[in-house]
Amino acid sequence: MRTPTNGFIPWSAVDIQLRAARTIWLATSRPDGRPHAVPMWFVWLDDIVYLITGRDLQKSLNLRGQPWVVLHLGDGDEAVILEGGASVVTDVTEIEAVDHVWANKYVDPGSGTRDTVRATGVDLWRVVPVHAMTWAYGDIGNRTDWRSLS
Repeated sequence: MRTPTNGFIPWSAVDIQLRAARTIWLATSRPDGRPHAVPMWFVWLDDIVYLITGRDLQKSLNLRGQPWVVLHLGDGDEAVILEGGASVVTDVTEIEAVDHVWANKYVDPGSGTRDTVRATGVDLWRVVPVHAMTWAYGDIGNRTDWRSLS
């Protein structure tokens, strides 16, 4: 997803923002169609967003019923918006790779305890973006879109 369909913001600027951010907003749909949006910790690895959620939480129930999501980074002035399908990660090698990055990203500043994606009762979700858009403050005309070739 590195060739823009319009605009001029480089993919490297999007990549840097996604690597640096601590949280991203996840928007899902409830079974009755009502939207549900929550901030989430996440890892951006190889152009994929990884999130964890408890199996009994609303967002997990939503993802199981309707896996299409929108992820939003930023405050609306410096926006990065990703759209794609979510799926549960079951591959042990992939889980280990994500857990390594996750544990280095989310460290308790007081105790040094590292978080893990392997917590009891949670699933690791993979979101492969098929559409991304971004813009920068001051010129909505600089909106840049990317579409997946896969």
